[in-house]
Amino acid sequence: MTIAQLENFLILTETLNFRKASEQIYIAQPALSRQIQQLEEEVGAELFDRTKKQIKLTPAGVYFKNEVFKLIHQLKQTIRITAQVHTGKAGEIRIGHASSAMHSVLPALLRYMEKEVPNLKASLVEGTNELIFNKLTDNEVDFGFVPNAFVPEGLSSSIVYKENYLLILPKDHLIDQSNFKDLKDCTKEKWILHPQAEGFGYMEEILKIINSYGYAPNIAHRSPNTSSVLRMVEAGLGITMMGKSTIKGFNLNIKAIELKNVPNQLDMKLVWKTERESGLSPLLDMLKQYFGIE
Repeated sequence: MTIAQLENFLILTETLNFRKASEQIYIAQPALSRQIQQLEEEVGAELFDRTKKQIKLTPAGVYFKNEVFKLIHQLKQTIRITAQVHTGKAGEIRIGHASSAMHSVLPALLRYMEKEVPNLKASLVEGTNELIFNKLTDNEVDFGFVPNAFVPEGLSSSIVYKENYLLILPKDHLIDQSNFKDLKDCTKEKWILHPQAEGFGYMEEILKIINSYGYAPNIAHRSPNTSSVLRMVEAGLGITMMGKSTIKGFNLNIKAIELKNVPNQLDMKLVWKTERESGLSPLLDMLKQYFGIE
């Protein structure tokens, strides 16, 4: 049996008239009759009761009609989504991201995808730059959003945005916008920072900035989780330094001073495995177009 036979069968189940059905599908009535006979022979059941002037479906025909309708509908949907998968508009996109990306690029991107490509589902993995690079290399994620990353060999990247750093302190800290000069003012402070992963960029860049003011920070606590770092700052356990967008969405008892005079900026990179670029091109093109990057 063919899809055309099944579609013609469904039309006949609606008209229950060979002449009307043949006119609707633009084939001769004898040809339609032969199609239905062949279909019945292949199925092994009479689908129409022809004993009276107007045909009607047999019980087997009613069952077959319902199942064929579902199959044809599913097939058309499958064809449509297959084309969308080919163009990056359906399927799954697996994204690894640093916690700061959830406070900057990801919420708006996910809302865009929900509206514009609703059949494309996102699967997210949060972690350090090192973890995300490993998952990209092992094909466990398709793309990564990583801050200040030294991108390893075998991966490609584009910068999504750059932003100033913030010095983040407890709300009642003596340093504030009115008396802060530069990071030399924090020489004797306790710092709360993310763990340092040698060769992956994020903390190395922050430590480089602090070191440029003539001292190494006294690191009292470390945490890979942005929320945990900020809550420790709120508790008065130390100060920290993060990208400007990081504190979006938090309502904590902290204050922030934008480091406008620091020449270094945090950059957020979109990263992918170079050898997969061709296969990922529909998704990569969508992301580049959304972020307005080359």
